[in-house]
Amino acid sequence: MALPDSSLYLACQSVADALSSGIQANSNNIKIHIGAPADVSNKPEEIRLNLFFYRIEPSGFQANSHPNEPWRIRLFVLISCMAVNGDDQGIEDLRLLGMVMSYLHEHPLLPEFAIGEQTLRLQAVFCPSTDEQINQIWSTQGDTTYRPSVIYEISLAPVMPITLRGVPPRVGFTGLESGADMQRRFDPFAGNLRGRAVTAAAVNGNNPAWTPVICWVNGDECLSALTLDVDLVEPADLNPQLWIAGLPGATVQLEWQLWQGDQWQTLAGGDLAISSAAITPSDIPLGLPTVNLPAITLDGQQRWQLLLYATRSYQAYSGAPALLLRSNPLLISLFRGSTP
Repeated sequence: MALPDSSLYLACQSVADALSSGIQANSNNIKIHIGAPADVSNKPEEIRLNLFFYRIEPSGFQANSHPNEPWRIRLFVLISCMAVNGDDQGIEDLRLLGMVMSYLHEHPLLPEFAIGEQTLRLQAVFCPSTDEQINQIWSTQGDTTYRPSVIYEISLAPVMPITLRGVPPRVGFTGLESGADMQRRFDPFAGNLRGRAVTAAAVNGNNPAWTPVICWVNGDECLSALTLDVDLVEPADLNPQLWIAGLPGATVQLEWQLWQGDQWQTLAGGDLAISSAAITPSDIPLGLPTVNLPAITLDGQQRWQLLLYATRSYQAYSGAPALLLRSNPLLISLFRGSTP
């Protein structure tokens, strides 16, 4: 019976899947293995590409990480090429190794893969190795003959905890209140709350990597955050106006994130066309589109939050990985009347 998949295995397998697609392993009859070189050296009838993840190091960025948060690590992989035994074996080894190095040099950011509900991406960095390092690794493989090999660092791979730490909601409003009686410092807040101010912003459409800017519009106000008492108004009945600035005529995709039960989850939204190149709070246009809130299950919780982004895909050059460009976030805090 096979063991369940772990996050470490899924990260390593994603590297194998990326190479399989990048060098067209199926079309070229190349078998990709994960394990020690000695384990696959006894298959001379195959064209083999072996990935030996031989060293694991901490990322160096999470010295005080919580034990229930993902732990980021660096993986070091020895990539060995083993062609079919024959007179041209050495030449075929180099051909295969060249294909691998060419792909990883052209695509250092590997394709996305999923671990649970999280979508991740790894980076491959070439690591020059000395004769001593190569000898130390291959000397552990018994009588296996050395084959052309390279070492890459794969970072940053996540080690996912069994139980994820709960994530707090975002701060949508801030306020200040002062008093002279220390005994009343725990009284309910009675000051004024303010959301983040929306200032004028222009988007340079001549920049191919332009990022949209968004804000809520309520009457004659531009807002970064809204509140909703679900005891008074159903979330489905709230249709706020949204102002999007960017390249006029372009289309952006809306992405919702819902905070519920101490966890965030991503929900797809619709598409909207851009009609403005800038947001000017003093000159709000007419006829701005409205958006529908995603379906929310009002269970026994007392608070929920929604984050909205306008996103677009950007490709720096032909063949480059597509990057997701996100706008500034907008917030909607939902609560029951007794828990503002």
